[in-house]
Amino acid sequence: MYARRNLILFFSLLTFLNLLGALSYAQSNKSKPQTSADYIDIVKHYRYLNPDSALYFVKEGIAKAKHDKDSVSLAALINQHGMIDDNAARYKDAYHKYLQAETLYRKLNDKIGLASTLVRLGVVEQRKGNYAKSLGYFFNALKISENSNDKLGMLEARVCLSESYLNIGEYDNAIGQLRTAQAINAQIPLSNFTLNMYISFGNVYIKLKQYDQAITYINEGLSKSNKVAYNGLKISLLIKLAQAYHEKGSDMEAIKILKEALAFSKEIKNVLRQLTCFLDLAKIYVEQKSLTQALTYYKEALAITETYKLYRQQIDILNNMSVLYKTTGNLTQALRLKERSYELADEFYYKDMLKQITSLETAYDREKSNARLRELELINSKEKSFNSVILSIAIGTLIVLLVTFAFYYRSTFLNSLLKRTNQQLAESNALKDRFFSIVAHDIRSPLVSTISILKLIHNNELDDELRSEMVQKLALHCENSLEILDKLLKWGQMQIKGVRLNTSEFSPISNIDKNVALFQEAAEKKMMTITINVPQNIMLQADADHFDFVIRNLIANAIKFTQTGGEIELRAQPVVNNMIRFEVKDNGVGISKARIDKLFELSAVGTKGTSSEEGTSLGLMICKEFILANKGEITVESEVGKGTVFTFTLKGFLKNLA
Repeated sequence: MYARRNLILFFSLLTFLNLLGALSYAQSNKSKPQTSADYIDIVKHYRYLNPDSALYFVKEGIAKAKHDKDSVSLAALINQHGMIDDNAARYKDAYHKYLQAETLYRKLNDKIGLASTLVRLGVVEQRKGNYAKSLGYFFNALKISENSNDKLGMLEARVCLSESYLNIGEYDNAIGQLRTAQAINAQIPLSNFTLNMYISFGNVYIKLKQYDQAITYINEGLSKSNKVAYNGLKISLLIKLAQAYHEKGSDMEAIKILKEALAFSKEIKNVLRQLTCFLDLAKIYVEQKSLTQALTYYKEALAITETYKLYRQQIDILNNMSVLYKTTGNLTQALRLKERSYELADEFYYKDMLKQITSLETAYDREKSNARLRELELINSKEKSFNSVILSIAIGTLIVLLVTFAFYYRSTFLNSLLKRTNQQLAESNALKDRFFSIVAHDIRSPLVSTISILKLIHNNELDDELRSEMVQKLALHCENSLEILDKLLKWGQMQIKGVRLNTSEFSPISNIDKNVALFQEAAEKKMMTITINVPQNIMLQADADHFDFVIRNLIANAIKFTQTGGEIELRAQPVVNNMIRFEVKDNGVGISKARIDKLFELSAVGTKGTSSEEGTSLGLMICKEFILANKGEITVESEVGKGTVFTFTLKGFLKNLA
């Protein structure tokens, strides 16, 4: 606790000193920045050198640009603010600032600024794993830069495109983009995009196991990175060089380079790159069985994640440290760290989910109250109509007859409306009851088992082999609970907000390959074969995220309900009316006719897989809603003991690849 408090005080002191240094820099140059352009220069100077100082000046600069109504400088400063957040891992804040900058650049018709901002948006999507969206941003930026003959923008877009292709395993395309970038770079002065190009070359050749080629490119980049503005990229080049040497088998050289990168990261106070250095050093020492040194670096990394609230990295580090302590025989410390990681995961993931579930309850209660209010309004309206009829009787027989007929017609309509409202309310109540029965059974039951397993481990009543088995069961329970919660929340959000579409054109084969790769390990455990028969020239006009969700769920179900050694096949072919039909076929246990009729409904009962995998019918229900939202259809054919075929259609077309 004292160490953590001292670390926080240390970072606070650094922030104060950074601000003093920033003010000194401003005074030594111009006493104080006079124009928005001055602020942009100072922010660029401090963005990597002293991020706190950069943040101080970017806020002042934005205020001045707004006061002066200087939209050009305002867009540039907001973009710089996004980069500061990006470097500090505040990706959500960065994304919103880039969107603000994009809006301003479009209003100003500033093509260069717009292209640069689109690249930053693509980078954020790439970090989130949305490669189709990131490629769309990068190609859009490239097109704008080519139309305006902005070679620097063309270089930046090409480098970013290579990174996206690398992430999806298309190495030839990645190298092709980098070769084009290298030709563009030869025509313009040195820039930070040049250094990013060398990093990307290193990444590709490391993936291809051509380590000497990677080292050559990275060293060439390092030779050009000696300006203050390139401090962050210099560290990235050093880290990438260490990775190349490590992969090559030269661990001592890799450690030496990482320590150099770490010292430089501390000097310029770049927290994220410090964290990367600590983790890479720990990884190497673990592989060398130097567990004490590895734990030292993990502790340094853990302090950073705690200070900056990097929860996901913190959970990973705690789990890695727990494994090391278990290896050294310190089971008490290993268990304490593992419990701490579970507590953090519970607070980070489940509390937010609980809030969303609570909001669903609140929305249901609100709807119930509104329905009651409408019912009372109908009753009140009915009484007013009756009084009007009594008054009309006194006027005359003819008017009485007319009003009576009108009253009868309206009463019939209101009764029909009231009956329909009550029916909708009953259906809503049934859905709510089913929803919370799933929460009570499918989430509470694994949690009860989890607590029982934890108590057994805590009481030291198990031998090592049985304890290991119990920990594996504990991890499986937690993974099942998290999967069920994710699906419940997605379904609940759809009930309240509806299904949101983000339609784009994309090739499904790359999405399918990426999603199949996620289940490769599960398929190998059950010795299954997954065959993909999807033509390369098929294009879809749909929401890529919805398509990924459907493919993942259908593959997961096929693996879950197919015996060991089974076969799974994914097929696609065009059909009439510009539709593409996809099939996910397995030779598993099959589904009975009684279950098929309710397979896509919330009332469907979850079943266990062939290896006792847990599940609910929520995934298939969400799949159907996504397919319908994209104007497609989904069906299922199955025979018990012989297998199942899920078929769905989406809008698409064939693309001429010649």
